[in-house]
Amino acid sequence: MFKLTSPPRMFAIISLLMIVAMVVGTGLIQAPFFRQAIIEREAVIVRDMVNALASERGLAASDLQNYTHANASRRLNQSFNALKMLSGTARIKVFSPDGTIIWSDDPDLVGTKTTTHLDRLTRAMGGEVLAKFNPVATNIDMLEQGSPIPATIECYVPIFSRETDEGASSVIGVLSLYRDPQDLNRTIEHGLYLLWGVIGGAGLVLFLALYQLFSLVYNRQRNAESKFSKLTVEHERIVQIEKMSAMGELVGEIAHQLNNPLVGVINLTQLAERQVQNPQRVAELLAEVRKAGTECRDIVQRILRINQISRSAPQPTDIKELVRDTITFCHQSIALHHAVDFVAPDEKVMLNVDPVLIRQALFNLIHNAILAAPDKQVHVKLAFAEHEGVPGIVLGVTDAGSGFTSEAAALLFKPFFTTRSNGTGLGLPVAQHIVMKHGGAILAKNLPVGGASFSIWLPSITTL
Repeated sequence: MFKLTSPPRMFAIISLLMIVAMVVGTGLIQAPFFRQAIIEREAVIVRDMVNALASERGLAASDLQNYTHANASRRLNQSFNALKMLSGTARIKVFSPDGTIIWSDDPDLVGTKTTTHLDRLTRAMGGEVLAKFNPVATNIDMLEQGSPIPATIECYVPIFSRETDEGASSVIGVLSLYRDPQDLNRTIEHGLYLLWGVIGGAGLVLFLALYQLFSLVYNRQRNAESKFSKLTVEHERIVQIEKMSAMGELVGEIAHQLNNPLVGVINLTQLAERQVQNPQRVAELLAEVRKAGTECRDIVQRILRINQISRSAPQPTDIKELVRDTITFCHQSIALHHAVDFVAPDEKVMLNVDPVLIRQALFNLIHNAILAAPDKQVHVKLAFAEHEGVPGIVLGVTDAGSGFTSEAAALLFKPFFTTRSNGTGLGLPVAQHIVMKHGGAILAKNLPVGGASFSIWLPSITTL
C-alpha cells in the first residue's frame, strides 16, 4: 500500500507546492513591472499625439500665455478636445510654465493652480515624460466638490514648440492626463494569466521529469537495499554454516586427538585383564594406562587454555619491556645454545594491550623458532610499521631453520596441525587468536637466505 509519507509522495507534494509558490510569486513580482512598462509606453504615445495635434493646429507659446483670448482658446480646444475620445479618460489638464491650468475638459479648473505633484510638473517642464499608477483613491481635481476615483493612471507630457531661430524645440507647457486603469488592468491580467500558464506548464514538465527521475532512483535504491538485505541474510547464513563447519572440524580434531590415547587405554586394560595372574605385568600396563590418561588430560587442558584467551585485561604496556621479559622467560624455560638477539628503537613504545596475552603469543613464536633450529640464534626485532595504511608496531621473530613448505603454509594456523612429532599444533593458532583479538595480524614468510619469519603486527590504537 502506498503510504502518505512515502518519499515519492512527499517529493511530489513538496515539488508541487514549490512550483505553485514560484508561479504565484513570479506573477506578483512581475505585475508591477508590466504595469509600469505599459503606462510608460502609453505616456510616450500620448506625448507624440499631443505634440502632433498642437503642431497641426499651430499652437504657440503665446496661446498658452493669452489663453483667455478667443483665438488662443479656439486653438487650445482644437488641439486637445480629441484627447477626450481616448478610452478611460477621466481628466485632462494643460499647464502653462507658471503652473496655471490654461485648458481642461472641466472648464471650472481653468485659471486655477490645483495639483499635488509639483515635482512631476517641474520635471515635465524640463522635457521628461512621467507616468504614475495611483492604486488608491485620488481626488484628481483637488476641489472640495471633486469626488475621488478608485485608481488612476497619471501622465505628465511636455508640449514642445519649434518657434526658436535655431529650430530647436522648447517646452511651452505640460499636459496631464488622468485615465481609468480598467483597460490596463485587463491587459495586465491577461498577460499574467499567460505568464502563469507558461511558467506553470514549464514547471509541470520539470516536475514530471524530476518525479520520474526521483521515482527511478528511489525504486532502484529500494531494490538495492532489498538485494543487500537478502545478501546480508545469506552472508550471515553462510558465516553460520562456516562456523558450524569449523566447529565440526575442530570437534573432529579433538576427537582424533583423544581417540588415540583412549584406544590405547582400552587395549591396555584388556591386556591387564588377561595378565591378572602376573602382578608385575599388570603394574607395567597400568603405568601405560596412566600415561595415556595424562595425555588426554593435557589435551583437554590445552583446549581450556584456548577458551581462556577470550578473556583479556588491556592496559598501557611498555612493549620493549614486555619483549625483554618474554625472552628472559624463554631462557629460563627452554634449553638454549645461543641467547635470543633483540633489536628495538631507542624511544619508548607504549600500547594499550593485555600484556599476559601478548607475552603468550610472542613466547609461542620464539619457542617455535628455537625448536626450528636449536643450534642457531633466534632474532627478535621491534619496529614501527604500517599495515594496510594503518600505523602500528611489528614484532618480528626470525629463525635459521628450514622454513615451511607451501602445503604447510595453508595449514600453519589450523588447530592441532604440527610438523613435529611431539608438537601440540596449538602454538600458532593461539598466537593468531590473541593478535586478531587486539585488532592486529600475524604474518609468516620464508626467507630467501633460509629460515622463516613470523611477525606480529599491532595497531597503535588497539581495541579489545
